[in-house]
Amino acid sequence: MSAADRYTESLRNIPPSGCGCHPYLLAVSNYGIMSGLDAEQIFSDIRSAVPQGTRRISDREITDTINKSLADHIGGTFTPRSRPAPVVNDGKAALQKIIGQGKIHDEVDLWECSPLRLCEEPKDDPALLLSTLYELTDLVWIGDRHQAGIMGDTIRTAEAWITHFKNGGKSGPHITPNPMTGQEGTTKAREPSFRSDNTVKAYRFCMVEFDDLPRESQIRFWSAARLPVVCLIDSGGKSIHAWLDVQKLATVETPEQWATEIKQHLYDRLLTPLGVDSTCSNPARLSRLPGHYRTEKGNYQRINWLSGREGRFIV
Repeated sequence: MSAADRYTESLRNIPPSGCGCHPYLLAVSNYGIMSGLDAEQIFSDIRSAVPQGTRRISDREITDTINKSLADHIGGTFTPRSRPAPVVNDGKAALQKIIGQGKIHDEVDLWECSPLRLCEEPKDDPALLLSTLYELTDLVWIGDRHQAGIMGDTIRTAEAWITHFKNGGKSGPHITPNPMTGQEGTTKAREPSFRSDNTVKAYRFCMVEFDDLPRESQIRFWSAARLPVVCLIDSGGKSIHAWLDVQKLATVETPEQWATEIKQHLYDRLLTPLGVDSTCSNPARLSRLPGHYRTEKGNYQRINWLSGREGRFIV
């Protein structure tokens, strides 16, 4: 097995913190250096692959591990790129200020102020979403979280999906807001995939979610936040998934522009300090598909608010 293959395998099998994660990272880093990978790429891969455990593995721990590998194999040192300073100094205070300005606090009022008329029946939501936000030829992934991208199965044109749902077809609970290329790429673990960040064709939407904010506060936030919202989707659980119009925020046509304009400037500097889930910042991030019934929650995933393809403020 080559060093590159061992790197991919070890990256995929990193144990959670508290279960031997720290010493295991040295092996991952060693294989990455032996494969000729750039230290910044190894850092990014490890940061994304470390599973949640009893504590958070710090950036400093990962950096020290990579520097140990560099010293043992090729020499030199590594310093990760610095993160941009947040836009707000006190994220909690800023969040509460925005929530306090919210004029809408429940789903009924949110539904009523939707620019586009919403469906009465949840089963009609998927076709409405697809026909509103996508070109008929766009390739869209829909399925279960762990399903791969399979052409003609989990990846179909928006037109094919619309026909599927209008004919009573079912699918998994998730969707990738951004359309796919239909070409094979690789995951962060270097595995072949048709559903990954490097198989995104057009950077149209980014998904924003609060994990620990009460539902009423989430609704108030979105009614007051000056962000270009395309749709709000009730997850059927405790959260609301917001899709934002990326092109209203910045010119994003490449992975590098996404990393700078969306990941760093939007999430790292603005949204994450406000309490938004920072793991939602990649272009192939999954969102809940409206119209799906969550048996474990006893609720439907529903569209709460929907505009056209160009995002707008809610009020």
